[in-house]
Amino acid sequence: MAFNDITIVLVRTEQKAAYLEFSARIAEIYREYGALRVVDCWQSEEASCDADFHAADAMEAYSPGELPDMRRLAGAGDGETVVVSITEWPSRKVRDRAVKTVVVDPRIQATIDEEPVFDGRRLIAGGFDVELDLR
Repeated sequence: MAFNDITIVLVRTEQKAAYLEFSARIAEIYREYGALRVVDCWQSEEASCDADFHAADAMEAYSPGELPDMRRLAGAGDGETVVVSITEWPSRKVRDRAVKTVVVDPRIQATIDEEPVFDGRRLIAGGFDVELDLR
């Protein structure tokens, strides 16, 4: 069964190009270790209002901004964009084996000395079993 690692990071909006370059390098390493794909989703604020995700009649019961949203839940500040990254693995077994070696890969270790493109202390992450996949 497929398995996904999902991370949420906050990136300074003006750092988008640097983040995408960094993420592409890291994604290639993960793919070498068995990841099927890595997808970075850069939040669009224009398409992230409450009304985009709730039935019109349900929205009548809430004040604007009353419902939780990604920016508030992730703790984004002014000038920051929420980025959701999904690393898809063929199975949990492949993922667990890969992660043990990825974290000690010298190319990953070398990133510790680079100028960070996001604050790792604010990274939100989790592993998820895929239970439904309609394509």
